[in-house]
Amino acid sequence: MERLHLFWIIHLTLLTLFGMEMILILSIWLRGRMPGLTTTASPWHKLVAGLKYLLKLILSHRLWQLIEILVVDGMIHRRILKVSRGRWSAHIAAFGSFLLLGLLSTVTGVTVEIFPNLFPPDHLFNANPISVMLRNVDHPLIAFFNDFFGLIILIGLILIMYRRYFRKDSQLRTIPADGIIIGLLTGIVVTGFFLEAFRLLAHQPCEPTAVWAFIGYPLARLLQPLNLKWDFWYNASFWLHFVITNMLLFYAPFSPFAHVIMSPIIVTLNALEETPA
Repeated sequence: MERLHLFWIIHLTLLTLFGMEMILILSIWLRGRMPGLTTTASPWHKLVAGLKYLLKLILSHRLWQLIEILVVDGMIHRRILKVSRGRWSAHIAAFGSFLLLGLLSTVTGVTVEIFPNLFPPDHLFNANPISVMLRNVDHPLIAFFNDFFGLIILIGLILIMYRRYFRKDSQLRTIPADGIIIGLLTGIVVTGFFLEAFRLLAHQPCEPTAVWAFIGYPLARLLQPLNLKWDFWYNASFWLHFVITNMLLFYAPFSPFAHVIMSPIIVTLNALEETPA
């Protein structure tokens, strides 16, 4: 069985399990009290009320206001910036870049794995310049941004580790779960760089276009004199990267990392309530 076929079988199975995990977490959240409903309201009643509120908000004249607040307060975190530039820089570098890198990987995955199986090669979804670019992992822009976002995440994680374990800001409470999340994120980035280096050595021995991968390419050149079985190391790093990523996926919702996902929504809704219509 080809590696990518096995990858998708395992990946879709794990995504199904992750979906069940999220349903469990949602059921726990829905046990809490919701404004406007009685304390005896059922979780199903709360879910329907929440969806109605969201749909009403989207269809109202406040949609653009909602989007503006989501971007400025929920994603850019304007309020954190006002409190501490250092804290804001570390947060945006680590988690903002991780989100952008994940988005790039998702779009690339759809373009490479899904569109070609659903549409003919000459279809607009496959033949447009963006899809063609995304299918070429050595395209200058793709190679550069993969390494660039990885580097920024790593810088952000170093700043976070410095503030938590060396400078030890008084307002920060550090628990073991924080170290696990930081370790998993660091593992994803570092294995990603080695995965790129081993791919270059195994599949295209450092062609000129590879230089745009400004971390993976020098790392490949550094490792090249070892003359190892590069296919083996490429496959090993691929699965290691995959395992660490899924460890983060399953652990994050039960850890402090969950606030990275939920805080933009909570901050946006709170700020919307405080803002005149």
